[in-house]
Order: sequence, then structure tokens, then C-alpha cells
Amino acid sequence: MIVVVSHFFQVFAPSVFEGREEIEHFAFEGIAARTPFNLLFNGNFSVCLFFVLSGYVLSYRFFGTGDRFIVYSSAIRRYFRLAVPAVASVLLAYLILVLDLGAYDNIRGMTLSSMPDPFAADANLLVMLKESLFHTFFTYGSQYNPVLWTMTYELFGSFMIFVFLIVCGRHRIRYAVYAILICLFIDSYYLGFVLGVLLSDVTNSERERPALIHRSWIQFLLLCAGIYLGSYPYVAPQGTVYSILQWGASNFDFFVFYHVIGSFLILTVLLHSNRMQSIFSHRFFAYLGKISFSLYPVHFTVICSFGSYVFLHLSPFLSYGPRVLLTTILTFAVIALVTHWFYRLVDARVLLWLSRWNKALFASGKLRRRKDQMQTDQTIKAD
Repeated sequence: MIVVVSHFFQVFAPSVFEGREEIEHFAFEGIAARTPFNLLFNGNFSVCLFFVLSGYVLSYRFFGTGDRFIVYSSAIRRYFRLAVPAVASVLLAYLILVLDLGAYDNIRGMTLSSMPDPFAADANLLVMLKESLFHTFFTYGSQYNPVLWTMTYELFGSFMIFVFLIVCGRHRIRYAVYAILICLFIDSYYLGFVLGVLLSDVTNSERERPALIHRSWIQFLLLCAGIYLGSYPYVAPQGTVYSILQWGASNFDFFVFYHVIGSFLILTVLLHSNRMQSIFSHRFFAYLGKISFSLYPVHFTVICSFGSYVFLHLSPFLSYGPRVLLTTILTFAVIALVTHWFYRLVDARVLLWLSRWNKALFASGKLRRRKDQMQTDQTIKAD
């Protein structure tokens, strides 16, 4: 949801990302851009949170069971899990491009956003297929649907996790490997995957958790620190509460580093706080979790087509503020509708298909391992 909100801001209130007073439309933009309020529309932070969460989710069953077949199963399915919804979203964007239904380029003069037009991509069908099936996942391509820049990170990060778990996931040497990977990816998005696996290891392996993390005041401090770091701004931090976070490293990506660390801290608190777990176990958040992977790839296309069209045709009747508000309400409704059907027709079916494929592929292996375990237990009893 924060990513969706961030793209509304990027289109209709671009100053919060670009930090230029001459393109401000609302009085709150300058304050929101330079304070922790920007966490409400800081899309990059949310992407980093997703990467940390991916590292945690993709490894937690392994640390709980030690079963390598879980890793093999996830690795075989991973590309298809990501690719099918992503390709479907590209096809949707391509259809809008070919039918000339994109309206974003027509409103840039009013919104003053410098974001490139997503519907200025190549209309060649073969180029689109190559982009959606290959470049999106192996070369950080996102020509038709800009939000898919994350897919290469997600695919490579996932396989980095799988290799790590298979090679050293049950050995003490993994702690040295954690340190090496953290140093190697210190200001990269891949740091999120590493910290997610580390968090999963500490939380789910057969060891007692540190008692200190269960204390409310420790959780409160970690949460505050996570919000502070996770809201590191898009604009230059000089003269803000974030200026103390920089040091003299010209090539260091503070923007990514602090968002990853902030995400790690917030997720750490969530995993150890009964109060936060109670809040995020509510049906509303459970529903958002279910549809989130469908919401992510379709929302941007809807904003730049339907949303931009509505904004354009409201311009003769409303001033800028009411026009943005009404456009946002109507566009959110359409995004919710498209997401719902995208989930039912694409994502849910992909999950069902992959689940059946996984059972057919690994059922015999699980049965054989079960028989071997029974034979081992019988041998032990006999001895």
C-alpha cells in the first residue's frame, strides 16, 4: 500500500521526491519530504522491507526442519512464481500502450512530474516478450512496467538464499558467511535478503531466543530506530534530522543502506512483539498480504492510464487539490477491482498450479525419506 501511495505522490506531488520548491503543489510537501512522515509514502523503504521479508520467508521452514527438499522445491518454482504475474502485468501495460489508452504524458505539464512516461516503450511484440520473460528477471529491465525493476533483485536474491542454505545452512561456518555477505552487499538491496535469512535463523533455529528482545522498552527503541532509518528521505538530508547519518563516503548508497536496516529492525520487532502481531493478524491486513503480490505489478499501470485520464478530464471543473483527491479515490477503487481479479485469475491459479506441480515432483521423494526414517527408527529400537 505504501508503494501505491508513493506512486500517487510521484505523479501528483513530485516535490516530495525531487525536493524542488518550484514544483510544489501543497504546503505539506516540504515538511513531509524531510521528516519521518515520509515513511507513509516511502516506496523504496517498502521495497527493502519486502526484500528482508523474502529472506525470512524463503528460509524459515528450512531452519525449522533442516529439510533440504524444501529448498530444492522453492528453487524449482521460484522463477515461475515471479514470472507469471509479472508477465501478465506487462501484457496489461502493453495492451494499454498499443490501444493508446495511457494519459500520463498529457498531464505532466500540470503535475510537473519528471517521471518518464511508461507508455513510451517499444510497441514491438517480440521486444515486449523478451523484456517480460528475460530482461525483467536477469538484467533489471522494466521498460513496460517500471515497478518490475525489483524482479531481478528478487530472483537473484532468492537463489543466493537457496545456495546459502544448501551449502552451509546447518553448519557453524554460516555465521562467518553472514559476515562476509553483509560486508559484500553492505549498501546493496541484496543486503535485505541476507539480513532476512539471518533473522529467520535466529528466530526459527532450535535455540533459545535472547530474552532482552522480549522487553517492551527494547522493542520500542528498536521500532523508533527502524522508523527513523526507514524514513531516510529521497531529498538531500542536509539540514534535516537525517544529516547526522551521513559520513564522508562519496560512493556509499546511504539511501538503500538505511532503508534496509530500518526494515530489518521493524521486522525484528514484529516477530517478537505480541501486540504488533495481534494488530497485523487482523483480517484486513491478512487480506492485504494475500493480494499484495497482485497489487504491486498492476497499480502503476492503472495510475498512469485511468488515473491520469480522470485527472485530465477533471481539470476544467476543479482546482488542483480537489482534482487530486477525487482522482485518487476513483483510481484506488479501480486498482482494488483490478487487483482482486488479477489475484483470482492469475496469482491464485499460479499458486495452485505450482502447489500441484510441487506435490507431483516431490511426493515420491518424501515417501522414500519417510520409509528410510521408519527403517532407521526400527534399527535403533532393535539395537
